[in-house]
Amino acid sequence: MGSVPLPTNEQARLQLLHQLDILDTEADPIFDRITALVKEVLGADAALITLVDEERQWFKAKVGFDEPETPREVSFCTHVVAAGETVIVENAIDDERFSENPYVTAEGGVRSYAGAPITLYNDYHLGSLCVISQTPYKFPPSKIRYLEVLAEWVSETITARYELENYHAEQQVLAHGPVCAVVWRVEPDVHLSYVAENAERVLGYGNDYLLREDVNYESIVHPDEREELLSRMHAVLDGDEDILEMDYRVVGEQDDSTTIRWIHHYARVDKDTEGNVLRVRGYLLDDSKGKELELALLEANQNFELALAAGEFFNWSWTIPTDKLTLSHSWWALAGYTAEQERQLDWRTLVHPDDIEKMQEQMSAHAKGVTHRFDARFRVRHRAGHYLWLHSVGKIIARDAQGRPLKMMGIHHDITQLIASEKVLEQQAEVLELVSHVQNEFMLAKNFSEVCDFALPKLMTMTDSKVGFIGELPAHSQQRNLVLAHGLRLGSIEHKSESMQQLIQQSLEVEVGGDVLRSVLVRGEPEFYHEPLSEQDLTLKPLVLPDLNNALVMPLYFKRDVVGLMVLANTDGHYRQEYLGLLRPMLDTLGTLMHMRRMDEERRQAVEELRKLATTDELTGVANRRVFWEAMSKRFDEFKRYQVPMTVAVIDLDHFKSVNDNYGHAAGDQVLREFCHRAEKQLRDMDLFGRLGGEEFAILFTHTEVDAATTALERIRKAIAEKSFKVEGEEISVTISAGIAEVRKDDEKLDHWMARADEALYKAKAKGRNQCVTVTKD
Repeated sequence: MGSVPLPTNEQARLQLLHQLDILDTEADPIFDRITALVKEVLGADAALITLVDEERQWFKAKVGFDEPETPREVSFCTHVVAAGETVIVENAIDDERFSENPYVTAEGGVRSYAGAPITLYNDYHLGSLCVISQTPYKFPPSKIRYLEVLAEWVSETITARYELENYHAEQQVLAHGPVCAVVWRVEPDVHLSYVAENAERVLGYGNDYLLREDVNYESIVHPDEREELLSRMHAVLDGDEDILEMDYRVVGEQDDSTTIRWIHHYARVDKDTEGNVLRVRGYLLDDSKGKELELALLEANQNFELALAAGEFFNWSWTIPTDKLTLSHSWWALAGYTAEQERQLDWRTLVHPDDIEKMQEQMSAHAKGVTHRFDARFRVRHRAGHYLWLHSVGKIIARDAQGRPLKMMGIHHDITQLIASEKVLEQQAEVLELVSHVQNEFMLAKNFSEVCDFALPKLMTMTDSKVGFIGELPAHSQQRNLVLAHGLRLGSIEHKSESMQQLIQQSLEVEVGGDVLRSVLVRGEPEFYHEPLSEQDLTLKPLVLPDLNNALVMPLYFKRDVVGLMVLANTDGHYRQEYLGLLRPMLDTLGTLMHMRRMDEERRQAVEELRKLATTDELTGVANRRVFWEAMSKRFDEFKRYQVPMTVAVIDLDHFKSVNDNYGHAAGDQVLREFCHRAEKQLRDMDLFGRLGGEEFAILFTHTEVDAATTALERIRKAIAEKSFKVEGEEISVTISAGIAEVRKDDEKLDHWMARADEALYKAKAKGRNQCVTVTKD
């Protein structure tokens, strides 16, 4: 008889066959009728629908044949599966492939055979529709065509049922998830024809309401976005666009109070073969939290601009190749120019003629790399005719491949009132530079403590202070008795305790004490103290402060809220009122950056939560299917390069359906969580535990041979089997079956490795379950 022929895609074919879940199932009337029809049409003794797995051919339907299955090695149909085309045997005695087949040599054995492949998705030949007779027979082409057409009918029926089951499963997932699926019909008018069950949770409106003929979907959309949605929807319906994607608000009425939800709307069209739009499918996601965070960050940026303007700082940017110079609108307002004049005037024409050459020299020096920044003082003509003094600082932030500058950014500051005092002017320039540096450093590094560690010594130098401290109130602080330390200098500008600085980098929490600090934090007003301070006036535990002879304590604001404080102490003279004006831009900037730090931290937490949701199974907390397969792929590639051992185990909870049936799905969920908890306790940090779906799990043992992995699996199996699960007073006994496979050199694809683990799991179940089975090496 020779060896059993195999198709080139055998592993993938078997995987699909098992995914169909059609083997060993009950008889199906439609398949029974097809076999009876083909037996009659071809005048055969028997007709069969066969499915060929690893070791056998099993009969989904049969007429005139008694056995439920036969070994694969003696199956005529395995040749149909291997060839992927119809096989005809007119006399098996004369065919060397079958002349010694026991079903041929037996008394009254098979003489003639015709089998057409049952093929899914053009490439996966799962079995055949075949006829057999005890007499030789020459099959007419017309009857073979009947056989092939009926085989195509069987294939299409199996495919349709499989895809319908998957569709219903997908609908169930959507119905309980954060995305609401909807469908708009086109004829006789545009209206929703399907709305998923979870519409109430996602949109705030039930599907019974949205499907009413007197309700149009756009009626629940906020008026500000309604017209845009209708316009873009019409573009899709008219065939001008294939997809629609936008964000809008849905307005709902609950308990007489208006509620707003931000919805991310994605829709696409279904078209017929002629390109006509049949329907529009939509997927609606409640993105309220993400949108609120986005709007909050936008507001933070706007408030940052306001904070700069409050300190009479104005942003500017210069796109050098196009010579486009842009200034903030608030600067034009300061100079007395209208919005119309702002659009028409070239800002540089307003510069005093005597200052142009010097300003250009500074710009050229920075562009050539001679100076690390552009820094110039010059006069600009006010609309009323007089001149304002500006101090401008900027930096080239982009260059091309040849080193030529592409873009420059900076800030202006109005120094008109300070020009009379050179010292004040110099200090103001230092503040300006410091603000610019602090902003840039924070935007680049996002490390507020490093920013404070840089800024605090410079502020202390400006005020001749020997002690300095910057602290931040935690978000939503009520008692205002704790701050997070971000900057600290004790004794002198040069003094710096490395251990204390490390604690500050880790957000050291400081207990605020004393009437002075509490007064500043509660009242939000700066306090000048020209006499020595006692512990009743000021303490910062656990910091040990030197004796304080005087102090200036200033609140840090964002908008009108106190978000932190700055303490400067031990100046040689006394703290003057003018210091508040000098330090105000820096105080406002630090307050704004504190708020932005909070917002960034909240954003990171939100991103981390989204990342966790995207990479872990929601029910059990272990890795989800996608993450597990990505890890498998990486380890498979690592094995191919370095030949390091890798082992995978596939685990199934035995008879888990009975747990759900007898105790309920809530109890089943608790069992799954407890199973994961017990299993993870037996694993190493380097092992990856994931949920593939339902009660099926898998473990990836990195750099581990199969024997060590089997030992670990046995520990898990015993931990599950030896102790029942307690759920709401019930004792639930659970066992597991596991299949284990180590990756081999001849595994050409990842699927081959995983298929062997699935094969071992199948054997573990076949042997009685509650055991771990390893694929033996060939």
